Amino acid sequence: MFFFANQCIDAGYKTCAGRPASLGYETKDANTYANWTVDYLKYDNCNTDGSIPEKRYPVMRDALNASGRPIFFSMCEWGVDQPALWAMNVGNSWRTTGDIQDNWHSMISRIDIVSSYRRT
Repeated sequence: MFFFANQCIDAGYKTCAGRPASLGYETKDANTYANWTVDYLKYDNCNTDGSIPEKRYPVMRDALNASGRPIFFSMCEWGVDQPALWAMNVGNSWRTTGDIQDNWHSMISRIDIVSSYRRT
């Protein structure tokens, strides 16, 4: 049975919705999620301090790993800093593009972005 954090959590000072987020509280938050038996954490990238996600996201990864509970770490920074090139060493999954809209152009453009990372 999986228990998901029911709010988006962020690598910034506030969530995308303006609620308090994890920046500076990663260990406290990771331990709280472990105590709540959370299995999956989606970690957004809103309201940050301006530092690059390649530096901020590993802080939460390390806190989750030290929490004593295996928590799936799903990173979301919408492909801005090309997570396809670095995220495999940080999280369990990651977003490579922005949100998909309900139209053909949106779908095809996301396929084009993802296929640009394909290794031959």
